[in-house]
Amino acid sequence: MDPSLKIDEGYSEDPESPMRLDAVGDGALSQSWPTAAGIPPQIMALNEAERSDFVYNLLRTLRTSSIAEIVDRLRPLLHIDPVTVLPPEITSEIFSYLTPSTLLEASRASRAWRERALDSRLWRLKFRSEGWGLDMDAIRQYELEHKYRRKARSRRAEAHAEQSRQKKRVRGGGLSSIDDNPSSPRHGLTLPQDVQTWNKQHGEVEADEETTLARQDSGKDEEMYDVDTPRTAFSSSSMTSRTPSQAARRDAQGTDANALFPMSGRDTSSRQKDKHSLIRYDHSGIPQVNYNHVYKQKRKLEENWESGAYQSFQLPHRDHPEEAHKECVYTIQYSGKYLVSGSRDKTLRKWNLDTQRLVGQPLEGHNASVLCLQFDSSEGEDIIASGSSDTDVILWQFSTGKMIRKIPRAHDESVLNLKFDSRFLVTCSKDKTIKIWNRQELRPGDRDYPVKGVQGGGTCPAFILDLQQMASQVGPDMNLERHLTAEEKEPIAPYTPIMVLESHNAAVNAIHIYKDQLVSASGDRHVHLWDIHTGVRTSVCRGHTKGIACVQYDGKRIVSGSSDNTIRIFDPITQAEVACLTGHARLVRTIQSAFGDLPGKREELEAEAIEIDGKFHEARRAGKIPIPPVRTGERNAGSRDPKDMMALGAKLPPGGGGSRWGRIVSGSYDETVIIWKKLADGRWAKAHVLRQEEALRAAGGPLLSQTDLDTQAHQQALATARNYAPLPPPTDPLNPQNPQDNQAQARYRAFAAQLTQAGHQPGPSRLSPHNGLHSVTNPPYPFPQHSTNHQLQQQRSQQQQQYQQQHRTSQPLPPTQQAALTATHGGPDTVQQPALSQMPLHHQQQLASAIASAQNAAQNMHPPPISMPPQAPNSANNSQPGAQHHQGLPSQYHHAAVQHPRAQLPPQQISHPNARVFKLQFDARRIICCSQDPKIVGWDFANGDEAIMECSRFFSTPR
Repeated sequence: MDPSLKIDEGYSEDPESPMRLDAVGDGALSQSWPTAAGIPPQIMALNEAERSDFVYNLLRTLRTSSIAEIVDRLRPLLHIDPVTVLPPEITSEIFSYLTPSTLLEASRASRAWRERALDSRLWRLKFRSEGWGLDMDAIRQYELEHKYRRKARSRRAEAHAEQSRQKKRVRGGGLSSIDDNPSSPRHGLTLPQDVQTWNKQHGEVEADEETTLARQDSGKDEEMYDVDTPRTAFSSSSMTSRTPSQAARRDAQGTDANALFPMSGRDTSSRQKDKHSLIRYDHSGIPQVNYNHVYKQKRKLEENWESGAYQSFQLPHRDHPEEAHKECVYTIQYSGKYLVSGSRDKTLRKWNLDTQRLVGQPLEGHNASVLCLQFDSSEGEDIIASGSSDTDVILWQFSTGKMIRKIPRAHDESVLNLKFDSRFLVTCSKDKTIKIWNRQELRPGDRDYPVKGVQGGGTCPAFILDLQQMASQVGPDMNLERHLTAEEKEPIAPYTPIMVLESHNAAVNAIHIYKDQLVSASGDRHVHLWDIHTGVRTSVCRGHTKGIACVQYDGKRIVSGSSDNTIRIFDPITQAEVACLTGHARLVRTIQSAFGDLPGKREELEAEAIEIDGKFHEARRAGKIPIPPVRTGERNAGSRDPKDMMALGAKLPPGGGGSRWGRIVSGSYDETVIIWKKLADGRWAKAHVLRQEEALRAAGGPLLSQTDLDTQAHQQALATARNYAPLPPPTDPLNPQNPQDNQAQARYRAFAAQLTQAGHQPGPSRLSPHNGLHSVTNPPYPFPQHSTNHQLQQQRSQQQQQYQQQHRTSQPLPPTQQAALTATHGGPDTVQQPALSQMPLHHQQQLASAIASAQNAAQNMHPPPISMPPQAPNSANNSQPGAQHHQGLPSQYHHAAVQHPRAQLPPQQISHPNARVFKLQFDARRIICCSQDPKIVGWDFANGDEAIMECSRFFSTPR
């Protein structure tokens, strides 16, 4: 066999292959791999060690410059840069396995490494690998805006350049103008022939008169500039206006310091931000979003969430209190820069989050409290849907606020929640039902046409055809459409109820749509999962011990909040509870979760769950877990420790899975908002606890609602009327049905002292019925600090005598006003009727009107409409503090209530009465919530960083 013939066996022991050496760039050896040609045979006969010594000794005989030249020629053989040799696709794949900090360190190796390490496509991949989402529509729109803007600038520059070329001449007649001036020392001199020829060719300069005169009159030396140097670069004005900080910032931008960033400890001041770092231009000049910069700002934003760095704000802006709702706000939703709120004052309001101002006028159309809403501001939708205690559903045009459609009596009782997508509108109610409405015209055979006649399915109206039964009668080969009558072929009009789901045993408080599935939560303590086309109930999750107020579903796990003060995470396939979060002290009213799932399929979560189940079985076989396991009263918050596991065989790991950036935010009647984070062992723990009262104070202080202002006006009217009316007996503020004068005064002073210590002044703005202390009603004047019953009776008798002596009138009050005044002042046994009738008529009317308004406000102020099932009288839960509040009776969660359970609490347990959280929402940047206060409060975790705020438009809603 010819020894020169080598067989390629798929590997080589040679340090470099001829192909790789030929592919080396500039500076590489022009020759191929060295051969024995031209080398004496006796040298080639030496072994490698001997040849090495021979070459070394030979090199020592050469000059240093010759040795250096040889080293330069050998360097490409010894140091090959893989980035310059390998295709970009391969190096990008290699770099994708590096951590962000390592990747940034690698960018410092060389220019080629920097270009490859900072490639936008690579950083977009890194962004998504963290479990974060990008709004690609917003990114494409931003890139198009910059593309058109650059084209416009280019066209303007070309037009300006063309205009300049047309005017460009040599100023002052060229060189000959100097000699034409009689006062010039060169006057009369003859110019060289070539100069005269140049002047004839170019002629005189055409310039603007103002510019020419300004130069002639300036009397100063003129600066000369290079052709490529902008005039403003060295002008005196630009130099004087440039501060040292600006110079340092420009130097920092020149070195592109923002490209390299540590993950913490950097100054986030916007003054150090490169304004143009968000856009980069490729080799073709096409603008592209700089994903490296976007990734950097997202990491900074996540650090703010971790450390609790935020700025509080409120709606409306504190300088415009007149824009606020007049009553408490029950529901909100925001998207982009707009937020829509619904209130007990029967209106909806649209807000601009950037300006914190009201947009347009309030939307009026409901006859009772607005309990739920959803909007879509996109061009194709442009809609707001709202539900109310008046049982109506109203559709509004988002852009104009015009009422599009009103669905009267959508349910038999209050509409507690609604959701819609492009296909369906789904509503739920206190009447225990869920209704599905079509949003588009539907014909038999359409994909979204309801499937009727399925066992266990929903109830459809008579005009919905049972297509499956008809198909079985016609046969598979027959055309079903030919067997339909003209009436049956007619399309179903939009917003027609096409299916009713009736499976819950109590009010349905919350629903959520995910693709073709619907999840519902009820006061019957159960969570149901439905097929939205057939109405078949596919899953029932049990675990809560009291009624459920809120629910969310992302296709992989169900998260719910309940009156048992817990948050639970369920596997919808096995109905197993995989986590239970305890931390609230009262009803968990609202919740939102974002698990930050990494790119991948559900099978990965199942594999993780199987692995953890295997560790449990191993621990039990090893005797580390007793059989049966000993359980404590505490539930598992997501720990993967085999001793803490509560369920086996689930398709989700404990805690529900997700990335390290997973987050749950919950709001409760305990007046707190809790941000939950995932620990390393998978458990959910409190990261931060936020209070609405603190946010209001940080945003500029609480505002008085319109109802509070009205109450103050009533108080002023009552104060005026006190000059003509006897003093009413003080009532017990905690038990107005059983007056106890001494106890009432003592409790009032104790409660006022608590507010004073907390930094609040007792008065109408804090103690009015509107602000949530339902059973504490203000008397028409403050209690005297040192009064007794005997003293009050003396004061009352003295004022009665004054009225009898000073005022006479024969005109009686209207019966309704007389009844209100008599009831408020204790009846005829306390206030004698002749004394009331002897008041001037206008003072009687003023006093009676103020009392009637105050009573009406007190009677109409009730907790939000959440329905929970009644609790057995002998239930063990009744022994717990606040158990009646959490379990509740239906009347306590709807507008038929008169007295709130909070009245049963002793005075020392009553806290600030304005902050029960009804609804919250968060995105990548903000948390916004509404409560009993008529103002809406938010926490912005951009924390004033302009770079984060600029990039936040590209961060999609966490899921």
